[in-house]
This record gives sequence, C-alpha cells and structure tokens, in this order.
Amino acid sequence: MNRMTIVGTFCKVSLLSLGVVTSATATSPVSVDNIIDQCYYKYAGEDQRSKMTITLKASGGKEQVSEYTRLWKYYGGENGVVDKVLLFTDTPLKDKGLAFMRWGHTGASGKSTEQWIYLPELRKVRRITPRDPETKEWIIKDEDLRLREPHEDNHTFAGEKSVDGKSYYLVDFKPAKDPVYSKRTFWFSKSDNPENCSLHKVDFYDKRGAKTKQQFIEWRRDGKAWIWDKVVIEDTNSDAFIHYDMKKVELNVGLKDALFTQRMMQKGYSR
Repeated sequence: MNRMTIVGTFCKVSLLSLGVVTSATATSPVSVDNIIDQCYYKYAGEDQRSKMTITLKASGGKEQVSEYTRLWKYYGGENGVVDKVLLFTDTPLKDKGLAFMRWGHTGASGKSTEQWIYLPELRKVRRITPRDPETKEWIIKDEDLRLREPHEDNHTFAGEKSVDGKSYYLVDFKPAKDPVYSKRTFWFSKSDNPENCSLHKVDFYDKRGAKTKQQFIEWRRDGKAWIWDKVVIEDTNSDAFIHYDMKKVELNVGLKDALFTQRMMQKGYSR
C-alpha cells in the first residue's frame, strides 16, 4: 500500500449541524449571523450510508481513483462527540479491506479528532494522528473539510459578487488561532428564500495573505436534508486537486453505535 492510498482514506466528508452566534458589520445588508446560520449550518440527516469516490492528484503526479463505502452518524455533541464516520475501501481491489474511522469531538470537550486505520495485510488497527498542518506535501489538510465552530473565527461581511449570472454573499472567517491560514473567504449563494441559500465556494489564504487553494461544493436536496453531491479542492499554485463524489446516499437508515468500533473495522461491513 502506498502513501497516496492511505492519504486518500484520510480525506473525509463529515457533515454536521451546529448553532452559531456572530456579529454583523455596519456595511452588511443582512446580518452575518443570519447568513452563516441559514447558509452554512445545514441539516444533513441523523445518519448516512453512501458510496464515495475520491480522485486524488498530487502536483505533477497521476490521478488516483478510490471508491469507498461510507457510514456517517451525527451525535450532536452527546458525550462530547460531534459525529463518527467509517470508510471501507471497495476499489482498487489491492486495497480492499483497508478501513478508516474518525470520531469528531466538540471544542468544549477538550479532545482532538480521533482517527484509526485498519491495515488488512497486518491485521492490525492503528491510531493515526492528524497530519502536520504545516506540511505542503498535500493540498488538503485534515481540518479543511469539517465545519468550523462559531468560537474559532471572527466573521466579517466581505461584500457581494456576481459570477455567471449568480449572486453571492462573501464572508471572511478569520481564525483566532491557525498555524496555516490567515483567513478563509466563504461564498454563500443568495436566494429570495433564505432556506435555499448554501455554501458554494471557499477561498483559503496563507499567512502572507496569498490565495493558496479553493474549494467548490455542489449540493443535493433530499427532503429537508442537504447532501454534498460533489466537492472539488484545487491548489491554486499547481495542478494538484482532489475530487469527492457522493453516490447512492441513503438517509436516516438507523446506523447503530456498535458499527463505529475497531472491531467493525476488522470485520468489515455488509448490509
């Protein structure tokens, strides 16, 4: 198994919903807290079962495609847990059996994200640590896909823009503490119905204030639930990228807590 294969399993798509309290600026036509609350924190269901395809390309390298069975469950902060996710490798066949598990914790819990990987050739589950955020080897960091908690950033209205006939509110998320980014600019689609607004794009800026990468999101609606249909993250300084494609998404299927264990990683999952 090569490092690209393992890194692919680290790239997670964990959707959750949190409350938010922010402050608006004098120049904002609508309150920033309303924009974020209505457009950023979306209901994703109580659990999800799906197929996920990850296409990964490092700078100057070749595209590598992997497919996974993905199980996700939302805990809403119960016992300090936000959500749990399990990925079982389906393809390539040489990596079948490889499994990855992640438990996300609330900021108030004082716990960092916990992650494990099951290596079938060794028949062992190993705890893994988040990658060093300073490393430039990969265009995506472990923190890039999770929803940020309200206390982590100062939120400032950054204006409105129209692209290809569509209008967006821009909001700067400036972190109180971050070793990599000086800010993230979030593009939220405008809508006559606030319930229909959503996150369209995120621009990431390094400590020098230079744009370093961008993320695009396409959504799918299933009743009241908002599901990521496709996510693209591009390095603005190279040809590196990563694509996530969600397929066959099933909502609220009643996934049991016992699924999200090291034993299940070793056993594998079958419906």
